[in-house]
Amino acid sequence: MVFLCPAFAQEVTFTIVKTDGTSADHVMSSDSKIYYSDTQIFIKSNGETVSYDLSGLRKAYFSTSDNADEIENQYLTIYPNPATDVLKILNTSEYQSVTIYSIDGKVIKRIEVSNEADINVSDLNAGIYIIGVGNEFSKFIKM
Repeated sequence: MVFLCPAFAQEVTFTIVKTDGTSADHVMSSDSKIYYSDTQIFIKSNGETVSYDLSGLRKAYFSTSDNADEIENQYLTIYPNPATDVLKILNTSEYQSVTIYSIDGKVIKRIEVSNEADINVSDLNAGIYIIGVGNEFSKFIKM
C-alpha cells in the first residue's frame, strides 16, 4: 500500500468522481491520510476509512472552500485512455506541473505544461499509472 499525500495543514475537501458520474466529498483534517493499492484507494479521515475501486474512478481532486467553485468548473481532461504513444491533457492552469506516478507511487515523469499538452508516454511500460496535475489526480492505462 502506498501513501499518496502528506498530512493536511488546513482542512481541505478530497473529491472522488466515479465513472458513473456520481461523486463523493471527503473532508480531510490534519490527521487524514490517503493510501492506494493496485486496485483501490483508501481515505482515512475522522477515524473512518473508506475505500473505492480504482476501476470505477474517473478523477479525484483536492480543494479548499476558497477555490472549490473554481476547481469544480475546470474539469481536467486526459485522453486517450488507454494511451499508446501520446497522452493529451486539457484544461490545466497556466504553467502547471504534471507528474506521472507508477501504481506503486514512484515518480516516473514530471513535466511543466500550460493549458494543453501532449505528453509522450511511448517510453512507459504497459500498465496502470496515476497522473497528478495541480490538485487533481486521475488514472490512465498505457497499452
